[in-house]
Amino acid sequence: MSKDRHEKEAGVLRSSVIAAALFALEGAVLAAPLSESKVFDWWDNGIITAEEATEILDLLEEGNQEEACLLAQTYAQETCDETASGKTRAGSTLGKISSGKKSAKTPTRPSLTPHGYVDWKGRIDSTGQLESHHTELQVQFYRYTLRLGSQELLAYKNQGSEAYFGDVSTRELHSQIPLDTLWGTALLYPFGNFHVAGLLDTAKTTQFRLGYGRRGIASVEAFYWHGFGNIQQTSDSLQTHTHSLGMQTKFPFGQVAAWWQHGQEFPLIKVQLYGSEKKERDDANAGKTVSKAGQNGAGNSGPGGAVTYSWRTTAYIHREEFPRYARLSKTIQRSRFWGSQSLSVKAPNLLDTRVSANGTLIEPLDADTMAVRLKLGAESGPEFLRLSASATCRDAGSNCRQTDWKGGLNLTPWELWNLGASARVRHARPEGFSPPHLEFSSKFTDSGQSYTKFTFILPKCRPRDDMRMRSEFLISGEYLDISLVCTFKDVHRLHLTPLRGFAEAKVRF
Repeated sequence: MSKDRHEKEAGVLRSSVIAAALFALEGAVLAAPLSESKVFDWWDNGIITAEEATEILDLLEEGNQEEACLLAQTYAQETCDETASGKTRAGSTLGKISSGKKSAKTPTRPSLTPHGYVDWKGRIDSTGQLESHHTELQVQFYRYTLRLGSQELLAYKNQGSEAYFGDVSTRELHSQIPLDTLWGTALLYPFGNFHVAGLLDTAKTTQFRLGYGRRGIASVEAFYWHGFGNIQQTSDSLQTHTHSLGMQTKFPFGQVAAWWQHGQEFPLIKVQLYGSEKKERDDANAGKTVSKAGQNGAGNSGPGGAVTYSWRTTAYIHREEFPRYARLSKTIQRSRFWGSQSLSVKAPNLLDTRVSANGTLIEPLDADTMAVRLKLGAESGPEFLRLSASATCRDAGSNCRQTDWKGGLNLTPWELWNLGASARVRHARPEGFSPPHLEFSSKFTDSGQSYTKFTFILPKCRPRDDMRMRSEFLISGEYLDISLVCTFKDVHRLHLTPLRGFAEAKVRF
């Protein structure tokens, strides 16, 4: 690799660090969790392609909210809070591992009554047939958790100690970088502020970790991997050893991980930084600033309606090769540098105004140019009438030759009934504006979380050319959740032909 290339890559790394510092407002991400219905919305709206939507849906089906959210930022320029869904985020437990010290309060005895859930998910293709589906069973009893289905795992946890047998991956190994699924045994044992952990799988892959952490302050962990691989040479197959090592750390405003495999030119690096800052606007606390670095929830705005600034920066850096057991999304695999930056401002006292900016910077492995996509959006208005607008520059490197403009409104004439409308047009130079993409929706919500929503979609503005309908149903109860999202085509011909769909049923016991 030439000297100029090295200098250019070093400049990219410096630029990303500077960008993170410029946006350092310490914050909570003001966003909602990612769901299949949102992915269908972007897909039907033409914001993402079928391949991109499938990639995000696959990650959601696996329960990998973090990587799905990263792809949402890349493809749809939308920020989501992957921790708000209640699903455990990969690497989120680093720094939260118990120190092994006894709590001042006597811990309650875990329940001996088995409890858990059965969850079924399925995707429907354009023929109305099941494209993919899986069933998951989770049972908790005493200090044990049993999962069967897409993951077969028996887990045991007791005062910071952890033991796993079965399919172990990112969550069980507390990795900030997504991992392949391995079949084996993983253990973790804390002593004081330190902890040791290890893995042994059926292919004789081994991992050893040593970490130190102070609860609520910071933590650091070093890890080592050893595995075996086969290299085919003519008619012979040679078995080789692979060695890799790395380090990951977590602190109040972010986390950083680096992983290098022997023989590779450059390590795989992942950086996540986030933060928020609240400024009270009431007279008694004028000018008062409250910082909450590293917290991902927006929090209560307070009686004075504090203005909340929040930001998040995520970056992946690697070369043609990366460690064997890392499992990265396709778009990140194909990128030498992948960076995403989001910034949002929320002002409750100013008609509950919310302004957001999202940017993605990608340098592909097979190109020397960088792709930069930018989006600026705003939402404001009283509760009964919310107005929104956004502009997306699809490629800043080409001086925004293609720009998407979108406007919308949400009307709530009654507490449980919502009406919505939106229009999106794409302007390209020198072609001009494309026909507007229109959507009209009606949503009814009961007193709980259940709702019914119908959205009529006009991709080319005129109903006689093409008209689609997306129906969404969610029934949420104490013991049963049922969700169904389906998009129909040929509605203008009075035919409801399925185009794509998703269904989920969850029973708790």
